[in-house]
Amino acid sequence: MKKPVVRVSNALRLDRRVITAGRKERFTRYLLALAFLFTLSSMCACSAGFPLRVRDSRGELVVIRRKPVRIVSLAPSNTEILYAIGLGNKVVGVTKYCNYPPDAAKKTKIGDAQINTEAVVALKPDLVLAHAVLNDTAILRLEKLGLTVFAVNPRTLGEIARDIRTIGKITGRPRTAEKVASKLETTIKRISASCAKRPPRKVLVVIQSNPLWVAGPKTFVDEMIRLVHASNVAFDARLGFVTFSKELAIARNPDVIIVGTKSDADYFLKSREWKVTNAVKNRRVYVIKSDLMTRAGPRLAEGLAELAKRLDY
Repeated sequence: MKKPVVRVSNALRLDRRVITAGRKERFTRYLLALAFLFTLSSMCACSAGFPLRVRDSRGELVVIRRKPVRIVSLAPSNTEILYAIGLGNKVVGVTKYCNYPPDAAKKTKIGDAQINTEAVVALKPDLVLAHAVLNDTAILRLEKLGLTVFAVNPRTLGEIARDIRTIGKITGRPRTAEKVASKLETTIKRISASCAKRPPRKVLVVIQSNPLWVAGPKTFVDEMIRLVHASNVAFDARLGFVTFSKELAIARNPDVIIVGTKSDADYFLKSREWKVTNAVKNRRVYVIKSDLMTRAGPRLAEGLAELAKRLDY
């Protein structure tokens, strides 16, 4: 016996198509809703914790009302930190000395050692990242104009790592900042440990050859010299980067002289006065880019590595 043939009318087929289409449309809307909620939750997570109240290096309690999207940097070291934690695209203004990374040099200039406050205001920043000492005058002016200014002033390598973390916190990049700071700390410990059993060397780090300016106590350079198990020829100079007696430096007979430019290296290698020192006799006068030794940012780890390399003989 034949089974009855069931014929589906065109109208019923159309109804089924409509039902199927309706289900697909509802499912699509459901996926879009999920995507929206995910994006919204991500945005909320990124904005979590704002407003923030954080004390800066001046001891001032600074209120960061929202995650910064327009940042002006008043110091090359701060610019390097901002780029290192992935905020280069948020930087809208820098000084003319902000030359690293190369992209920083393309940003709008707001001055040099003297900050043009009008130029800063014109950029409408929601955060100005300053150096507490170098930018002290500009900070007061900018705050009077209603801008949010956060100042740092690291004096040691450890404080640089601390400030990297703080900057990451106030800009909504704590995880990246933690990675950058931890890498700096790890590199410092590794290099210091590897140099611990080396013979001690006497090192003179020169900022300017003639007249003689050197890195004295309480500088990153002085700390780096000690970290690589060496001694600073200018250990008893005035604090900071200062003038120093050429006669005394020669008498102390440095084993190695570090300079920032080739012209300074040539000066020492050709000098009749300095030729009596071990550094010149053995042609151990080396160029290390000044930014790697004096700029308070992540690249000090590179400077430390280079210094350790030059003393490995």
